[in-house]
Amino acid sequence: MNKLDFRENKLHGFTLIELLVCLVVIGILAGIAYPSYQSFVITTRRGDAQTELIKAQMEQSSYRILQPIYISNPASAGLPVNSEYYTFSIVSAAAHTYVMKAVAKISSSQNNDKAACKALFIDQNNVKTSDGSQDNAFCWHQ
Repeated sequence: MNKLDFRENKLHGFTLIELLVCLVVIGILAGIAYPSYQSFVITTRRGDAQTELIKAQMEQSSYRILQPIYISNPASAGLPVNSEYYTFSIVSAAAHTYVMKAVAKISSSQNNDKAACKALFIDQNNVKTSDGSQDNAFCWHQ
């Protein structure tokens, strides 16, 4: 048996060091990607809450055309009753004004959203605030 025959019988594969290097690289990539993914999910869920408020806003406008007052019942306005991430409500409803809100549930991952974006208020004039007075229209731009 000469040296060439010995090399032909060599096993092919990865060494332990090569596998560990691959695992470290995958770990680093996952560590970078996961926070971005979480941020994307929070922004998407906030967008879902905004969509629900806008749909309720359209329902309020349709109702007000035929009635002398805006809807005061959240379910009648089309706001979700059981949302996993937000609590929806109508703060006030009168003849000429209303204010609706969506607040991130403390028990949900949505509570990790930016402080100014945890509460979304909208009124009949399409004014968007975080507490009824503090502007947070930047939270509505995605």
